[in-house]
Amino acid sequence: MTDVVAKDSIIQRYGVEWWYTAHLAYGAIQLVFIPILIPTFVLEVTGSATLAGTAMAVIGVGGLAAPVIGGMADKLRAHRIAQLAGLLAYALGGVLFAFLGQTTFGILAGAICMGIGSATLLMINPAFIVSAGFDRDEEATRLTRLNQIMIFGSLIAGIGLSALTSLGLSFSGRFLVLSAICLGAFVVTMATNAEAAARIKAAEPGEVASEQGNPIFDLLMSRFGVLLVAVFFVTTGHGVITGQFPNYMNKVFSVPASSSALALSVSAVVSLLILDAVGRWMGKSGPEPVWLSAVVMKIAAMIALAALAMASGGGVTALIPLALYIIYLQGISWVDMVQPALAARASTAGAGLTQGLLMFAIASAYASGNFIGGASADALGFDSLTWIVALVSAVALVFGYMAFPRDKKET
Repeated sequence: MTDVVAKDSIIQRYGVEWWYTAHLAYGAIQLVFIPILIPTFVLEVTGSATLAGTAMAVIGVGGLAAPVIGGMADKLRAHRIAQLAGLLAYALGGVLFAFLGQTTFGILAGAICMGIGSATLLMINPAFIVSAGFDRDEEATRLTRLNQIMIFGSLIAGIGLSALTSLGLSFSGRFLVLSAICLGAFVVTMATNAEAAARIKAAEPGEVASEQGNPIFDLLMSRFGVLLVAVFFVTTGHGVITGQFPNYMNKVFSVPASSSALALSVSAVVSLLILDAVGRWMGKSGPEPVWLSAVVMKIAAMIALAALAMASGGGVTALIPLALYIIYLQGISWVDMVQPALAARASTAGAGLTQGLLMFAIASAYASGNFIGGASADALGFDSLTWIVALVSAVALVFGYMAFPRDKKET
């Protein structure tokens, strides 16, 4: 492990640094405020479900800018600035929705800022860990804590947003709370992220020349490109089912939306409890077996849901399908935790560009998955979604196995 951190420090012992506040804010905004606050606000203000959907799509498109942002951060050694800019983009998005949200321009401009904020933080925050030169155990511990803090942020935000809504705070007020959270995270992160940014390995002169002679196309044709294909397919599955989750549960198993919402909270708590064990497994065996096992677990959960629907005709207690879906969500959390490390191992590019290309694959896959999920539900029925997710996840499993090195020494 790098000798930057003292052996007897709290950081060394628990794998937590104050700049993780940036990921706490990411969990609060991306996992709660954006999916709950923005669509309901746009629909109430404009009466247009189409515009609400467009705003959410624009947020997703922000992820497509990740390779450019990451590449510039590498070139200028500006990873610290990029992280802070991501928090400011979130805060600006909240202000635009609060004061200009009555206009289409304000809605779309706010959505663009939110998308850039999400893409930047999801790209840069893990890069501070996977490109810092930590040994495998330390890297796994830190990634575990980073993801646990993200989940904790989503739990606190969910409770807080529910309370603010119950108290009758206006939409503008709730968006300003969003901005305040991000500005607070900005202050803490700015004061504490310099050392973490400095740990990101700079390319040696020989490596820079090599990269200049090998365009991104060559990188995408390497093992890293195969990994991105695997990530694309597994994330497409996420989009298919998560975008229709409450509708799927209601149409196939007659589960009310309130129970589906409760299941998400239960899943978050479960993730907080088991990610430590997953992190220790990753530290011992590397991220590859964790990723493969997670995908197998998700395929099994989807096949079990499909079989349950066929066998019961939907007439089953809500506890069983919701429990199977929670298992699927655990697979998502495992995959999300280890993919930055997998990308860093497979890529010869800089930290920012590597994580930016990973984010590009994730963002485009979520958009594709959401479209496929909606179209399939209309054309084939909601019970078709689990089979589609199982299929694309199986394809991901094949490409993932191909992408991972056969020699354990390479991991």
